Amino acid sequence: MQTPKVVDRSADRAGHASRLRTGVEEVQSEALLHRQSVDSRDRADGFAVTVQAAPEHELKLGSLDNSGLTLMSVHEADEQHPQEAVVWIPDGAVPTLLRKIDQFTEDGRSGSPRNAELVANIEQIERATVENLWQEELPLPDEDADVWWELWIDSRLSESDAVQTLRRLAQANGWQMAQRTIGIAQFKVAQVHTSIRGLTQILRTNACPSEIRKPTFTEELHSRELRDLHRDFVADLVSRIRPATTSAPAVTLLDTGVDQEHPLLRPVLIAAHSVMNQEGPDDSHPQGHGTRMAGLTAFGDLESALTSLTPVQLDHHIETVKILPRRQLDTPRPHGEVTATAIATAETADLENPRTRVFGMAVTAESGPNSNGTDGTATLWSASVDALAAGTDITVTDDRIDLLGPPAPTQSRLLVISAGNIRDHRATDLIAADGSSTHLALCDTSRIEDPAQAWNALTVGAHTEFDHVPTHKDYAGYRVVAPPGTLSPHSRTSVLFKEAAACKPDIVMEGGNLLVDKETTRVDGHDASSLTTTARSHFGQLLTTIDATSAATAQAARLAALAHARYPNLRAETVRGLLVHEARWTDAMTQGVFNRNGRRKITAGQFTRTVLRRYGWGVPTAERVLASTASAVTMIIQGSLVPFVRERRDIRLGELKLHELPWPREQLLDLDAAEVHLRVTLSYFIEPNPGRRGMLGQHTYASHRLRFALKGPYETTQQFEGRIAQAAQAEDDARTAIRPFDSDPNWLVGPTNRLRGCLHADIWRGTARELADCGVLAVYPAGGWWKYNNSADRVGRPATYGLLVSLTTPEITADLYTPTAIQLGVPVPTEITSAVETSIESRLF
Repeated sequence: MQTPKVVDRSADRAGHASRLRTGVEEVQSEALLHRQSVDSRDRADGFAVTVQAAPEHELKLGSLDNSGLTLMSVHEADEQHPQEAVVWIPDGAVPTLLRKIDQFTEDGRSGSPRNAELVANIEQIERATVENLWQEELPLPDEDADVWWELWIDSRLSESDAVQTLRRLAQANGWQMAQRTIGIAQFKVAQVHTSIRGLTQILRTNACPSEIRKPTFTEELHSRELRDLHRDFVADLVSRIRPATTSAPAVTLLDTGVDQEHPLLRPVLIAAHSVMNQEGPDDSHPQGHGTRMAGLTAFGDLESALTSLTPVQLDHHIETVKILPRRQLDTPRPHGEVTATAIATAETADLENPRTRVFGMAVTAESGPNSNGTDGTATLWSASVDALAAGTDITVTDDRIDLLGPPAPTQSRLLVISAGNIRDHRATDLIAADGSSTHLALCDTSRIEDPAQAWNALTVGAHTEFDHVPTHKDYAGYRVVAPPGTLSPHSRTSVLFKEAAACKPDIVMEGGNLLVDKETTRVDGHDASSLTTTARSHFGQLLTTIDATSAATAQAARLAALAHARYPNLRAETVRGLLVHEARWTDAMTQGVFNRNGRRKITAGQFTRTVLRRYGWGVPTAERVLASTASAVTMIIQGSLVPFVRERRDIRLGELKLHELPWPREQLLDLDAAEVHLRVTLSYFIEPNPGRRGMLGQHTYASHRLRFALKGPYETTQQFEGRIAQAAQAEDDARTAIRPFDSDPNWLVGPTNRLRGCLHADIWRGTARELADCGVLAVYPAGGWWKYNNSADRVGRPATYGLLVSLTTPEITADLYTPTAIQLGVPVPTEITSAVETSIESRLF
């Protein structure tokens, strides 16, 4: 490196050194003073200074990035300004720097001033400001203007977690902050919405950025300008991937194939098949839909994994079956046949290594010409899905496929299916004249698509938390369509389904948002409102985005596979129930539903239409699905019962199961009037009656129906059994509509509205003292075509179910976990995840 030309300071070496020393000391004193008002977790152990070069001279930058100093950024000289550097000075490095400055007054062996190249060319040292860190040619915004800033934080400056500091500051001051940070080399890049005054506050903490830029990186991650960075991101992530064990569960994607050579998919992809004649398993979709699904199913939103610095441990595999051809076939194949063939192909490809599978499918269709989705009535496709989920055996020959015999509970399958997308968006359908969002009305009139109405499927809709509008000038005046926490504008609902049809979706996951312009004439999607995933790499692109119910379905399938990995003994219907059980509604989803006391202020029917048929049971998270806490314990029971038995020539209801709840009664009594929530989910698979006549009524489509009920606090177990028997017999009459027998107002949904389909959930809210004397939960049958059709090979056959029960104390912190675990003989540190056989009693009707 060329040696900088040195300024001649011979006339006042001592004075120059004294001025520089004073500059450092004054900045340090000011920094120490401001630290007294900063949270101890957020205090910096140093400070930033601006080092300005003498006119027409250069700084010795190497010395400013040495001896404990860190060179943060440099502004090169121009016609109006000399060169300028911003330097981080740890408190411990101050004496070394001052000594170097003082040595400038001494002569070296050559007779020249010591440290001349460093000290002589420095004109002044001052406190670093926002202006000094600003990296753009554009002028700074007005001092009081709240705008988005991009902060490049150098991890070398502090051992503390600067991002957490930034989040604490944002929360304390009411600043917006982008949901995710991005890691590049030693930098963490964060986006914050505040003013220059707010940035000045940040500069005085351990989150002091090295550079401040105009936000572009996150929203431009997929732009051509930054596409060269993709390979670096991907190569780094590949080096951190830890593949799953050989026997780990797999998500089998039924889609357009997959890019088998993508570097991120190779460690997780175990097989790729095709059921399309003369077409291989490679992804032939123009947008690489199958490859996009695979990346999200493997890693979740890839932005998180790409920007992490830690190893990424995989707990599941991916395999794909191509079910959509490159071009339209001369002879169309029924969807049900293709789905069954695809499942059989995956299951029979490697019989020597059987594994648990979750089948994910984001392929749906309208139920007929010019129709708007399905009305909930079963079709051949949805009935095939129900049969496959129930464990029906599949036989495939050259010219036919057969679904054979009764279902086998040990062979049940979890099919995760998208609710379907709204394909055409008009701004006038999304935004009202007053500027408010009306997208929910469009979603409510856009019915879920075939086969997502299948009873046994886990149907996934899309919600969104994305509220970021790109800062690019082309998006000036744009706003997001869906308020954060509500349904994604892409997603369909079952609000217009027939009353007896199952409530769909069952859950919702992130599916992205849309943008609308200021004039409400244009609707656009954007990468900033979508999730990052793998791209078909044929054209050199490795990363792209995905949104809508496809993205939601991929994430749900991944979460189901993680649940199977965490709890390997759970059956498919239980994992489906677990995801629903651990889902939660956002505040925006239930706005206007509850009063200040948390009680429902609308009817149960209105609640079903405005909440359950839009959002299902809300958003599940990996944290809730894979763990339990001291104040929210979950008991998972995998049981079975015989719904129907033969008595001479008659067929009658079989048995009911009584489950004694192992909650600590004494502690509940101690909590007295404190509110507690009992959450119950019952999940089971039915065998469908595929005849069209059978689709007309709820009573004849399902092979059997199961119900749950909670013993009242003032009734004996004998009275409880009598009440159940009376209700079951009444409902068992196929000519009788479902009638509520449980008038307990503490249930959120209520027995009438929760009985659609074969996935029943509800929340009991009451006092701890009331619940202490309930204590028993019953599961019992209530009719179905196995009985009505006098099916000799079905009567007497047991039906399995998954029952999940959680007890929470939302208003107080009470350790219910430990006494419950002790009562069950479960080790205290682990979750309650197995059936408790000693608490189950069988009764015959």
